[in-house]
Amino acid sequence: MSVFAKLGALALAAILLVGMQRYTPGYAEITGPIPLKGDLGETLAGRTFAVRADKVLLAEKLRFKAYGREVERNSGGVFALVIARLDAQRASVNVGSSIWQSAQGARFVASPRFQGAPRQLGTDRLEPGLPQRGLFIFEVPREAVAGATLLVASSRWPRLDTQAQIALPATFDTPAPLLDLGELAYE
Repeated sequence: MSVFAKLGALALAAILLVGMQRYTPGYAEITGPIPLKGDLGETLAGRTFAVRADKVLLAEKLRFKAYGREVERNSGGVFALVIARLDAQRASVNVGSSIWQSAQGARFVASPRFQGAPRQLGTDRLEPGLPQRGLFIFEVPREAVAGATLLVASSRWPRLDTQAQIALPATFDTPAPLLDLGELAYE
């Protein structure tokens, strides 16, 4: 009888270990971002910053003035512009991550093709009491527009820190053929 008890205890221990391995969250999930979910027009206040996305615009081409000359950019997809406001909470902070996440889960970081464009968010340090209003600019495929989410965090891979997750509208108007960033900068 003791042989059967030992085999039963061994089988039970093996089942428990397999169950723990399968259902225990991994390290990345345990130490991942702390989601702060909201909608367009809602202010989300995290540990180090607050963000409010007010409007989303789509365009096929963008024009802006940088370093004394006119620049025009086009895309194989569309440009998605999010007009938003960032505030530092209690201390100076850099908001170093803005990501457009499609409904399918594909992630697109803010486009680096707009260096020198006016009022880009995430490029300057935030100071408490001095909110910044401006643009997040993404270059995305057309199929990644509907049902997207804007992810904003102080670092690209936030660990045990706040990540604002702003649900964007499920449908949008037809992209504008050309948008001038100089005109949008103060909207």
